[in-house]
Amino acid sequence: MSDERVRIYRFEPYADHLAVVLSDAEATEGVFDGDTWDKAEEAWRIAVERHCVVIGTARYDYVPVRLDIWPGLPVFDPLDAYDHVADCDVQLPSGKLAVTGATQLPEEVEPVPVPAGRYRVRVGYLPTEQRPSEFSETDPGDHLEYRVTLWPTAEEHGVQIVKQGAWSWAY
Repeated sequence: MSDERVRIYRFEPYADHLAVVLSDAEATEGVFDGDTWDKAEEAWRIAVERHCVVIGTARYDYVPVRLDIWPGLPVFDPLDAYDHVADCDVQLPSGKLAVTGATQLPEEVEPVPVPAGRYRVRVGYLPTEQRPSEFSETDPGDHLEYRVTLWPTAEEHGVQIVKQGAWSWAY
């Protein structure tokens, strides 16, 4: 489903350490660190800090990420095609969203401008035939597109699994 108010961005970050990070580009605390995954349930496939969301990936490789930014509550795609879907919250006080690999610094990428504030984030794991412009033919792991939907919210709702994917999911 589409809406002319939604802004759509596409990225192909290198998911080193099997992760892609969405973060406030200027935050210095409440971001991805060595303890972030320790605070998350493994079945979530995501980890959350105040200013970032870490998306666990099925490949240690370049991966396709689609980011949809809505000005209000989105119109969601049906869940049938998705393997796994998780919702969470993130605060973006600078109004600059960075999409990076796990070891890439936010200042190494062009940030996406968003109104400063709190957002609800939906991360969908969508099996795909699409391949990034660069990827390894021989590396293991399922080819997934990571669909991220972001919209402003006034309240914190925590992590919610909308559709639980099969276990074990990677490889």
